[in-house]
Amino acid sequence: MVREPVAEGFYPGNAKILDLMLEKLFTGQKKTVKRDVIGLVVPHAGYLYSGKTAAKVYAQISKKYDSLIILGPDHTGMAETVSVSTEDWKTPLGDVKVDKELAEKIISGSDIIIEDEDAHMYEHSIEVQLPFLQHILKNFKFVPIIIPHKDINLNKLKEVADTISNAIEGKKVLVIASSDLTHFGKGYSFVPVEKDELEWMEKTDTAIMEKIAELDELQTLNKAKETTACGSYPIAVLIMVMKRKVDSGEIIDYSTSYEVSKSKDIIVGYGGIVF
Repeated sequence: MVREPVAEGFYPGNAKILDLMLEKLFTGQKKTVKRDVIGLVVPHAGYLYSGKTAAKVYAQISKKYDSLIILGPDHTGMAETVSVSTEDWKTPLGDVKVDKELAEKIISGSDIIIEDEDAHMYEHSIEVQLPFLQHILKNFKFVPIIIPHKDINLNKLKEVADTISNAIEGKKVLVIASSDLTHFGKGYSFVPVEKDELEWMEKTDTAIMEKIAELDELQTLNKAKETTACGSYPIAVLIMVMKRKVDSGEIIDYSTSYEVSKSKDIIVGYGGIVF
């Protein structure tokens, strides 16, 4: 079985048009980080809105990894616990192989991590990362993992992070947390300020990004509660995995949907961070 794409509208469904869009997004993007990159925080909105930030982040990665892990939140509510897909995935650019050996190692390493294809069936946060990776890496294997908000606490997040860390020990693995930042406006029923919205958003999102870059999972989660970042749990797991390997991260980019839409009824913040 192959998981079919479901994120229609987030990116073009036509391979040629998608290729052209990716070429345009990556045009002028340069690798500015000197060290090998092993961790990312990347947005997962429509490419028209967050694609530029995502491309700036993906331009920093190496060309070869033993495997990839993509951690995404659960927007659909279908994940009962931390859920791994072991089916291969399809995008308009072709099939992407799941690293079944690594997936099984992660599943067997913790009682709260299960194989659950249904949890991934309609979730877009992991899928939208794949065309970027297909464009820049060509061939790779990955493990898709949903980190839901249901019945999850810091101890369980640490268990997931430890399980992943143990499974990838000795390998060059890129770990990606897929997350947008603040969702602001009437459309999201979140209007904490009535004026200077963009300034408030950038200040709020920058505070979260700084805690992520400082590898402070507790403060990242606390600050995320003050706003509406959708992937704070995947980010917390990423932070705890990265703590074993690096001392800090680097903020690469920040943007908002307002730059494209010019609408303050719905504004989403997009942050790009590398480790």
